[in-house]
Amino acid sequence: MKRNHLTTLYLVAFAAIIGMSSCTKENASAPAPQTQTNNLNEDVLQSGEVSSAVVVPGIYSILKFIDTGNDITTDYTGYTFDFQTGGTLVATKNGVTYTGTWKENSAQTKMAINISGTAALKNLSDDSWKIVLITDHRISLKKAGPDKVIFVM
Repeated sequence: MKRNHLTTLYLVAFAAIIGMSSCTKENASAPAPQTQTNNLNEDVLQSGEVSSAVVVPGIYSILKFIDTGNDITTDYTGYTFDFQTGGTLVATKNGVTYTGTWKENSAQTKMAINISGTAALKNLSDDSWKIVLITDHRISLKKAGPDKVIFVM
C-alpha cells in the first residue's frame, strides 16, 4: 500500500516537472497590443457605437480600403468625404473638392457611390457595395471577394 502511494507521488511529481519545463518565457509573455485598426471588426458594433439604418450625414475619412486583396488605405490619406443628406458626396483633398453621389437601395443592403476626379475616387465608385454595417460613426462596405472600405467619422 505504501509502495502504491509512493509510485503515485512520483508520477505526480514527474508530470509537474514535465509541465514546468515545457513552459517558456515566450509562451508566457503577453501578446503585443494591437491598434484600433487591427482590432476593428467591421461586422460588429464597437464600444460606444449605435447601429443606424441609414448613413448619418457628416464628414468621414477612410479607415481601411482593401482592393483585390491589397491594402490601399494610404491612397486616401488627406481625403475627407462629406456624406450629405439627399445623396450628395463631396470629397476634399488639399482644398480641391470633387462632387459625386451616394445612394442606398430601398432594402438598405447595398450602396452605390459615384464620384470621380482622381484615380483614387474612381476606384471607390461602384454600384455594388454591400452594406455590412452602418453606425452613427462608421460605414462598412464590402464587394464580392476581399474588397472592403470602412469610412469613419
